[in-house]
Amino acid sequence: MRRKNLVVLRTLVAAAAIAGVGLPADTAQSADQPNDQQMKRLLESAAQATDRPDHDFAGNSIQHLLKQAKSLDLNQEQMDKIKDVNDRYVQTRTGRESAYKQAEMDALKVIHDKRSSLSAVETAVQKSDEAHTKLRMAGIVALREAADVLRPEQYSQWRQNHTSDQVAQSRRQGEQGENERIAPH
Repeated sequence: MRRKNLVVLRTLVAAAAIAGVGLPADTAQSADQPNDQQMKRLLESAAQATDRPDHDFAGNSIQHLLKQAKSLDLNQEQMDKIKDVNDRYVQTRTGRESAYKQAEMDALKVIHDKRSSLSAVETAVQKSDEAHTKLRMAGIVALREAADVLRPEQYSQWRQNHTSDQVAQSRRQGEQGENERIAPH
């Protein structure tokens, strides 16, 4: 969805530049700026961007793996390696989430500032997308590192258990009327 919006935005910017279209100065300034209360709500919304229940799929999956240690017959060395992966991921995720939230807040400020140019909006949106991509990649890397610790039979058993748990959770949420994804990010 974001990529589609970004492509549309780029197309509009390019078309406007080619056509030499611009907003008259008085039009840009006459538009109502968001008041302080509206900006506060927007910034709170951006700050909660990473608080979706499915956001930390990697962290949840690694915790699930550690909880299944006994049934998967993990040895102490494997447990220590997975805990190390998890600890490094938690540190990385904290920094990346902070950067993502800040980029989202910055983008919202620029988007709702009628005086900002479309190129400034595009740059802010791209920065936010890049921060989110880095956050997602940190989770993917951590999941792969944790999976690499497992033997093939342990991995397939873990995936089977984890997938069935996700499907069961999805069904429970569907009964409650919630519509959340099972896929990472």
